[in-house]
Amino acid sequence: MEKLRVAVIGAGMIANQAHFPALKPLRDAGLAEVVGVADIRPEAAAETAARHHVPNWYADPQKMLDEMHPDFVAVCTPNVYHKEWTIKALRAGAHVACEKPIAVTVADAKEMWDTAKACGKMLFPCQCMRWRNYMQHSRRMVENGELGEIYYSDIAFIRRYGIPTWGMFHMKEHNYGGPFCDLGVHLIDSLLWIVGGPKVVSVSGSAYRKIGNKGEEVLLSLAESGAYAGTFTPRPYDYREFNVEEFAAGFMRLDTGMSVNFKFSWAINLPTTNLDMVICGDRGGLSLNNETLYRNVGTYQAETKLKWFDNGAYKGVPFEQHRYMYENIMDTLQGKRPYLITEEENLEVTRAIECFYRSAELGREVAAAEL
Repeated sequence: MEKLRVAVIGAGMIANQAHFPALKPLRDAGLAEVVGVADIRPEAAAETAARHHVPNWYADPQKMLDEMHPDFVAVCTPNVYHKEWTIKALRAGAHVACEKPIAVTVADAKEMWDTAKACGKMLFPCQCMRWRNYMQHSRRMVENGELGEIYYSDIAFIRRYGIPTWGMFHMKEHNYGGPFCDLGVHLIDSLLWIVGGPKVVSVSGSAYRKIGNKGEEVLLSLAESGAYAGTFTPRPYDYREFNVEEFAAGFMRLDTGMSVNFKFSWAINLPTTNLDMVICGDRGGLSLNNETLYRNVGTYQAETKLKWFDNGAYKGVPFEQHRYMYENIMDTLQGKRPYLITEEENLEVTRAIECFYRSAELGREVAAAEL
């Protein structure tokens, strides 16, 4: 395989802190070269290109596609533009890695997958939390029958005051949704994968905006909002533009009979819990956050503290999961192993997203069959 010519669309936090660092080992090994970066904010594109030693930057992503002819494109734009630039990049002859969620409706996601197949190219959803060691260990425990028949889960990703303030996350016209799109998709994708890929039957959800548009009353933290190493050339933040949900909560039914409670927050008066997942079966229960297995030993209740060793090459590196993701992408393009995320699995996550926002808008449970 010749050196992969890579282009990046979107020069925000996730491109700078996750994608470019993950691409660096591939660039250093001579497997890939980044030929261009594009952003509608030219100052962001230029600054990103300079920092990551990219020879070309553009304010027009289409011009970059036309002139650079990349083999591979990373789409790191706000959510609303994922479909547009993924399809344009596929049609320009590139494989595409699209940040999560790849789409917010099932119809859009299907169009993206169908376009990839029609173009003979591969689409790689960046649902990267699956590569974290505790998710991998949890899946193996479920596969080995440690929990028995799974029937309930409680998932939460709570940031007390962690509103992203460097881009367009807070603007519905650009990002469509708030923490459900930003945080929830990670836990929903990982959970469905861990428990064997059940189908979404229905979602009953509520969305709230009570704190994020209060301006100076809310003290915000870049680290708590996910920008662990800060940001570069951020777009000015204005709390008066905030028009997505800041807190999402609800209940999901799956076709195995399993039920899932969820809550995801950028701003709520609760303690920060960056990730909490509890999975219950008839033989045992698992708390990922506490690394604890709840089972009986004979007639006695027992709580086993698990030791989930992380022997990965990128342990402790911010956004380490993107590095494992890019290794998987390269191996897939070289025919060595399949990509960890399938089209069918990705469509279920999109189905949960669409059901949730319809439910929150209508004030009732929405069945997947209604979509």
